[in-house]
Amino acid sequence: MKIDTEIRHVTKPGANLFLELGFTPDEAKRLQAASRKQINDTRLLKRQLTEELSVWIEKHH
Repeated sequence: MKIDTEIRHVTKPGANLFLELGFTPDEAKRLQAASRKQINDTRLLKRQLTEELSVWIEKHH
């Protein structure tokens, strides 16, 4: 059995993936904004956790 790994389409940086997937322009814009917010929130949380862990390690090491 062969797994199909051929790349048929690449979304350009900055393009709205949701628009390319067939969502209406308004829905695609809303989904893109929501996903960017979620990504940003996750990055901020990771940064905060990393900083807190670093402080804890310094205090307890």
